[in-house]
Amino acid sequence: MDERTLLAAAEAGDLLDCGEGLVDADVLRRLCRHNATSIDPRGIRLRNAVVAGELDLSGICVPFPLSFDDCRFDAGLRLTGAELHSLTIIHSTLPGILANGIRVHQDLDLSGSDIRGAYPSNASTTRQAAVWLCESDIGGRLLCVDTTIDAGDQRAIHADRMHVGGTIRFIHAFRARGEVRLLGAQVDGSIDLTGAHLEQPHGLALDIADTVIGGSVHLIRSRKSGHPVVLGRIDAGTARISGRLMLRDVELTGPTGTVEDPYWRRGQRNTALSAPRLHVGGEVSFEGACVISGRLDLSSSDLGNVVLEQDCRLVAPGEVALNLTSAELRASLTLEPGVSIDGSLYLGGAHVAGNLVMSRTTWHKPLDRKLIGAQGARIDGDVQLVGMHADQGQLRFRGATVGRTFDAANAQLHNPDGETLSLHQAVVRGSVRLVAGFTSNGYVVLSRSLIEGRLDLRGGRFECPAPSARNPTGHAVEAVATTVRGGMYLDWAAATPSVDLTGATTTILADDPTNWPERFAISGFSYDRFAEPAAVDAGLAWDWHRRATWLDRQTVFDTGPYEQVARVFRQHGYAHEAERILIAQRGRAAQIRPAHPIPLWRMMLRSAWLPINRSFGYGYRPWRALWMLISLLLLVLVTVNVPATRDAMRASDAQGDVYAPTGIVVTTTSSSATPSTFADRADVAPRADSCGDGQVRCFDSFFFAVDTVVPLVSLDQRATWYPDLRAPWGRFMEIWLYIATIFGWVLSSVFVLSFSRLVRNT
Repeated sequence: MDERTLLAAAEAGDLLDCGEGLVDADVLRRLCRHNATSIDPRGIRLRNAVVAGELDLSGICVPFPLSFDDCRFDAGLRLTGAELHSLTIIHSTLPGILANGIRVHQDLDLSGSDIRGAYPSNASTTRQAAVWLCESDIGGRLLCVDTTIDAGDQRAIHADRMHVGGTIRFIHAFRARGEVRLLGAQVDGSIDLTGAHLEQPHGLALDIADTVIGGSVHLIRSRKSGHPVVLGRIDAGTARISGRLMLRDVELTGPTGTVEDPYWRRGQRNTALSAPRLHVGGEVSFEGACVISGRLDLSSSDLGNVVLEQDCRLVAPGEVALNLTSAELRASLTLEPGVSIDGSLYLGGAHVAGNLVMSRTTWHKPLDRKLIGAQGARIDGDVQLVGMHADQGQLRFRGATVGRTFDAANAQLHNPDGETLSLHQAVVRGSVRLVAGFTSNGYVVLSRSLIEGRLDLRGGRFECPAPSARNPTGHAVEAVATTVRGGMYLDWAAATPSVDLTGATTTILADDPTNWPERFAISGFSYDRFAEPAAVDAGLAWDWHRRATWLDRQTVFDTGPYEQVARVFRQHGYAHEAERILIAQRGRAAQIRPAHPIPLWRMMLRSAWLPINRSFGYGYRPWRALWMLISLLLLVLVTVNVPATRDAMRASDAQGDVYAPTGIVVTTTSSSATPSTFADRADVAPRADSCGDGQVRCFDSFFFAVDTVVPLVSLDQRATWYPDLRAPWGRFMEIWLYIATIFGWVLSSVFVLSFSRLVRNT
């Protein structure tokens, strides 16, 4: 094709169909450089041309459009530093484009073209590229619709710090073998990757790190070419996207090995999307049937709403599948029902301004047995784990703050060798619901947490198979020093083999005492009242016998829980039941063997006091001692009023005269003329006189019985009157009165001590 024909078509603004004819690249260069004023505003338009030689427009200002349709270039285009009105190379083949620093006022359109090869440039000392656009300025759009770029192991597009005034569209059947690098670019519009295929399986497939994007980024399914595929890593670290980041029906596969790249970091292995410190003004969504094979790193990012739709799969076994460590989410994080994750979710130190929703999701194969790591995270809304299936790892919310409800109803958590759910030192402003079919095959840790609503475990199953290195105590639920302000509702379906509520504090304890495991620890557990769960008949929560049996099953005997139950009973008007609980406490304490050997005498004394303590309710039944004391008093009174035993009583005055209740029986004053030095039997017939003619204290059977049986007071009856051993019933009376005195002392002491203590406690 000669120069005149080309010039005539250009001056007329006609489309020139060359019919596979040759067009000299030097002729095109001269037309662009020397004939700019004569060219029609529609520019140079060629079709079916074969451009022979290298078209070099470097540094040239071309004020009219250049258009090549279905053309073939023998050599790459050199456009470095050129200033073009617009450049269109569609459905063409060429070995490459070197256009660093180019300025295009309108669009740069490479749609439908096939670009194969790679050129070196001083913009990079390590890699070559098929298309070079570093520091370029495109006033319109960068279009690569159905474009194929094959650079082998080099870069397909290298466009660092490029500025695009419109949208970048790598869409439909766009294929790039090699890295597409837009590092530090500024795009005023959006980046559209609808249906794109990017392939760099051993490294970076798409690099938009440090880019500023005024619109959105779309990597979505195309009706024409199907779902997008990215083999390699996408790097979007520190990028700023004003709109949305949308991935729909995409297949992302991160690199599985290392490459010979000086900038390669070991932590980037198997990373599908590396976007630390990413800023997205709108929503980040993974929609449709997304399959992400590799890690998603969004750590320290500032994002809007983050959504993974129901058919999404994150596949990073033994890795962090989704990393949101220290991220700021201005709305919610939502994993819709049906999402499957092989790997872990890290939320350590993150702030979620909305809800954390992961209901009916499936989790497997975590890193370090930690399916969700949300240590120190702050969730302003609800945490919804309803119906979640989690296997081989724990949900760790240690030190987290939840603004409203933590709901894991019907969740199935399986981690038999360790924790299934940890809210250790967490703060939950609402309730914690592990209810309605919740199953934990492992152990749940709630220790030192603050729950301002309810702790609701109704219908949950908590099973810890056996003690392990991670759970040496074997507790199915561990809530040491936990504070629950809205009450504990503990009507679980099962809790085996034990639970630990040591030092826990709540307001309402709603439970069935018979439904607790065979052993448990509740030392220091405090509450204000009992309530009946819905499945328990009214009043059973206040059944003292059930409570006493419940307390007897403590793993380690402690008197504190008995006193706590008694205090609650007494405060709500069940004083009698409170006493019974405390009696049961003393009885249980008496059955406990001392931890260390004790002297024989103490053991014997303890054994002797045991039946006495049981008889008087360990001091809580002092009236029993009083009634026994009255009975003993009446028995002694009857005894001393029987004539045979009454006649055995004696008293003596200062002269040695001996009196019976019926009168004097022995005197030292004889009626004979010769005085005797010995006392003689009185020769005066006795008469009924219990006062010995006024020589001794009068014998009063009632006060004598009182003085005998109640030795805590002295009426001088027992000191004055004593049984005569020579009388027929004297020996019997002596023994009987000693026995009555001993029993009276014991009964009086028990009554006085018990009564005084009860008065002190009221």
